[in-house]
Amino acid sequence: MKKIIKESGPTQRPINSKLVAKALSAEDTGIQIDTKRGPISLFSLRRFLVDRLYSTGGRPKLKGTRKVRNKISFFDEDWEKLKAIAGYYKEKEGINVSSSQIASALIHAEISKIDTSKIKLKSRSASK
Repeated sequence: MKKIIKESGPTQRPINSKLVAKALSAEDTGIQIDTKRGPISLFSLRRFLVDRLYSTGGRPKLKGTRKVRNKISFFDEDWEKLKAIAGYYKEKEGINVSSSQIASALIHAEISKIDTSKIKLKSRSASK
């Protein structure tokens, strides 16, 4: 049985963001993100989209994705979040991206962290 380690020392007082902004000569952007991983996650997602979105005159596409669309079922609350993120990028960043492209980028980012080299699958030709 593993022991759970709990921090019991004194907590540090929170950093005053206004003092940090003043020290760095930063200005408030007015963007409010209600998530623990918000700003960094949104920035890395933005970087991924900017690097891979391209247009040939129609709807922008993500480089490297399949031409055939796959159907994926989403939970309602997840689809609403994807629409909100796509709306944020369209309105605030000027990046014309769809909810499905946001989903594709997020799925790609998470799947790329999984090491599948040790997973053994039967080949399709053997099962026929």
